[in-house]
Amino acid sequence: MVQVDVFWAYGFGASLALAAGPQLTRLKKPLESRFFVWTVLFLALCWSPTGMLLLIRHPSWETMQAAENFSSMHEFLVLAFGITNITQGILGFWVGMKLLQCGKYYLANLNWMLGYFGMFFILVYGWDGLGYDRFFYDRDMVTGSPAWTPGVGTGGTIMGTAVAAWHFITSSVAMTLYLDGVYLLPPFAALMFLWHSAALAERGRPVTFWGYGPILLISYLVAVFAVSLGAAIFSAVVVNYIGSLFGVGNHIARGLGQVPADTAAHIASYLVGLPAALAVLWFTVLKPGGLVNRVLSPWCLDRAAPQAGSVNGAPAQP
Repeated sequence: MVQVDVFWAYGFGASLALAAGPQLTRLKKPLESRFFVWTVLFLALCWSPTGMLLLIRHPSWETMQAAENFSSMHEFLVLAFGITNITQGILGFWVGMKLLQCGKYYLANLNWMLGYFGMFFILVYGWDGLGYDRFFYDRDMVTGSPAWTPGVGTGGTIMGTAVAAWHFITSSVAMTLYLDGVYLLPPFAALMFLWHSAALAERGRPVTFWGYGPILLISYLVAVFAVSLGAAIFSAVVVNYIGSLFGVGNHIARGLGQVPADTAAHIASYLVGLPAALAVLWFTVLKPGGLVNRVLSPWCLDRAAPQAGSVNGAPAQP
């Protein structure tokens, strides 16, 4: 989606910087290295085209129901979408590189997770509290389907959301997403494993794909779908609760004009709720040495100690 892909791009770029690890930090000109070149090529040739495919085939969904069709979008919006899918990834790579240069491996992990958190928070809550309702409405499921209106996707209930999610997995949007995944994820996974395993080998801890690859994969997926998504859902709940205290009102009713809209209170709910939620998360699960730090330990070369699948020699790298 246009509104979330800039965060996802950031996460991709930051992840690839993390995978390169100390190999990247030793270089005098890291932004002229093969790691940066491969990252830009991945962003330009793999990541950006998948977003453009979704924008062309499903313009309403890809813009979170903001655009009626592709031709209704301003030309500069389309250009900006393609450009930021690359530039934000470069930014994520640069920030991750700077953290690694300071030896902050755990913070470098949190850096890429920040991109996923931003992506998931917008998908779950968005700018109007209805991100999930926008996400699960596929206007292309039925020819001539009406434009999205608040509540039409899920009804605003837990059961309605579950039903909508079940139908969504076989929707036309989902089919395009699966195609994108087949095209996008293998090269990303290959770069992540090859670079990280090479960094391990340099430290005298060479690994095999089948011996350590699953550990890296599980660690990454848990960080994405349990930690980042869980943090986004928790933050959405906190922001929603703060909004209720501030008198924001039901999001669907407000979107339909059934209750007065209080924009100031709605903005305040984000300004208060997000820092509060992130503070709670930091002191409970995110702080150094905590639960999330242990989950990410395979990617933290300052503390990772792989045991499985060790072999002599380093794996090949792109």
